[in-house]
Amino acid sequence: MSTNKKKYFGIRDIAKIAGVSTATVSRVINSPDSTSESIRKKVMAVIEEYNYVPNQMAKNLFSMTSNSIAIFVYDMENPFFTSLVKKLNNIAFKNKYTLLICDTENNIDKEQEYLNYCKSIRTSGIILTEGVNYDLYSSDSQQTIACLDRSADTRFSTVRSDNVKGMKLLIDYLYNLNHRKIAFAGAMDEFQTATERKNSYIKSLKSHNIDVDEEYIFTGHFNYETGVKALNYFWSLNQKPTAIVCANDQIAKGLIMEAYKLNISVPNDLSVVGFDGIVSSYFYPRITTIEQNIKKLAKALFKAITSKSTAPVHEIIDVSIVIGESCKKIELE
Repeated sequence: MSTNKKKYFGIRDIAKIAGVSTATVSRVINSPDSTSESIRKKVMAVIEEYNYVPNQMAKNLFSMTSNSIAIFVYDMENPFFTSLVKKLNNIAFKNKYTLLICDTENNIDKEQEYLNYCKSIRTSGIILTEGVNYDLYSSDSQQTIACLDRSADTRFSTVRSDNVKGMKLLIDYLYNLNHRKIAFAGAMDEFQTATERKNSYIKSLKSHNIDVDEEYIFTGHFNYETGVKALNYFWSLNQKPTAIVCANDQIAKGLIMEAYKLNISVPNDLSVVGFDGIVSSYFYPRITTIEQNIKKLAKALFKAITSKSTAPVHEIIDVSIVIGESCKKIELE
């Protein structure tokens, strides 16, 4: 005789074996505190014996949402996003949520497919990072939406680091090292982060009565290759900068590695700073950078998604400067 358990084992089977109603089994699973200890033990014994797993899709149909959150990321190769996803996943797991990682690779068709899937499984919420197409998402969506690194004028909740303060900290630091020829390697203005950091760079220079030279601004992307191109561009100028501010650590890495290939010493010939604080401690020389508090960013995003409040919230997370070995004090000219 076969001893295999039933292939499809449901709540009615548990109720029959335990000698209780299906409503009682449902309460034990979903609201255990509403049942007596003896009933809970009786029902749980059957559940454990038969390895019963509640049908999550069926529960979703009744509740209209599932305990899942999706995060849309356009560049998972960026260490900042990798670190953010890891922190967010830990928080979600501890709170019995599942995190879905939607790596869009800057492809709008792929993004639309991910969005359709999220709607089909009724995710509790969607986190949008920079680089995704915000026009795809409507404010009347069943999912709660929170945005990373977007301005507060959006109809969705937003969480972002204090980019303005971070850039000011870097410029103040370089100024105190007697640097006055300070260049900037950033990304395109379509990114809110890129715009904020560049504008704060300009404003911070002006606060120290340093003229802003358009030749000292290089625009690319938030990646290693931009750092390589920026170094070659700045080193072709007649008036070379003594320091370069990079809009993120990936740009700083590319810039420093290219400097090494060209026998340009960092920091002896050129001071370099970055922004993010993700990889700076694993790189030589250790990059002076702005450290974003990724744990707080992840917590704030999770709270914005799971909060019962219907009104959007806007939170700015503080940053701090981490002094490395990529800068040097110079003589004033």
